[in-house]
Amino acid sequence: MTKYRNIQFDISKVSNSYGRYFIRAKYKGRDVVAQTNDSECYDWLTDDSNKEKHLQAKRHAYSKIVEQFNRG
Repeated sequence: MTKYRNIQFDISKVSNSYGRYFIRAKYKGRDVVAQTNDSECYDWLTDDSNKEKHLQAKRHAYSKIVEQFNRG
């Protein structure tokens, strides 16, 4: 798990699928699950050895969660 803008993110692979991932977070009091195909987000969201890629992954995850939240 990682945190960005006071939101905890978790990412996992979609079972029986190649290159698809679930991003989970609690956003504005609601549990939100979004999907992404971004393998770099999966690789770097919990790995902070490269600060720039880690920040990009957190931004991507945040944008996906907000986008899914706004869809309703």
